[in-house]
Amino acid sequence: MLHDYLDAPALRWGPLLLTGLFLAAFVGFILRSALHGRPHTARVEKAGGSVLLSKYMMEYGLWVFGPLTRTAIQLGVHPDVFSWASLVLQFGAALLLAAGSFGLGAWVLVFGAFCDALDGAVARARGVASDAGEVLDAAIDRWAEMAVFFGYAWYFRNLWWGFFLATSACAGAVMVSYARAKGESFGVDAAMGLMQRHERATWLALATLGSAMWEVWRPTPAGEFVYHTPVLVALGMVAVFANWTGWIRTQYTRQELRKR
Repeated sequence: MLHDYLDAPALRWGPLLLTGLFLAAFVGFILRSALHGRPHTARVEKAGGSVLLSKYMMEYGLWVFGPLTRTAIQLGVHPDVFSWASLVLQFGAALLLAAGSFGLGAWVLVFGAFCDALDGAVARARGVASDAGEVLDAAIDRWAEMAVFFGYAWYFRNLWWGFFLATSACAGAVMVSYARAKGESFGVDAAMGLMQRHERATWLALATLGSAMWEVWRPTPAGEFVYHTPVLVALGMVAVFANWTGWIRTQYTRQELRKR
């Protein structure tokens, strides 16, 4: 019954419509950047780009959700609202992914990830940024991201290597954050590596959405398992790069501590 509901035309084609709107917005961003130059926000400059996610794409994400940020600031919405909304949305995305609704799940994941980005932006704009808020944000990030990986793992539970990729990616995601946090507790800034939070969210969302769109155009025959190959590739990339990053951050912290 749940699968019948998730296969309703509106839920199958709705994500495709959203994708079209975001592509149209991207064209608008390209024109805006060509005419007035690319935006340079402090958050993006601080995070920096990488081979996995450029500053240009990061600026596009912040630009397209800019109206929501400005509205939240004008209405006096507390940043914690976005933190908790991020958790709820990503838990919802995890359930949708586990049920095999990758198109809808991908977009819920996107909105959850942007809520996670907006809490800090709203806090800084309103002048209410605090260490307590950062602690809440970090904790929610870990819970939300693990839930999403559990959703992937459940979907691929009967495909042993798919399940392995999902759980390995989850372990890597945890280690990326843990290794840096552990270093910071000793006064070491181990910020190197790839597949940080925003990069993981972007690659997984794009792969999940792309795979779902392909299924709309070229559906797998009824009764056959949908492998969602782009998602498996993205999970593999996260598993490799995130665990590698966790390892080099750990090694860097140890080397710095041995110098003392």
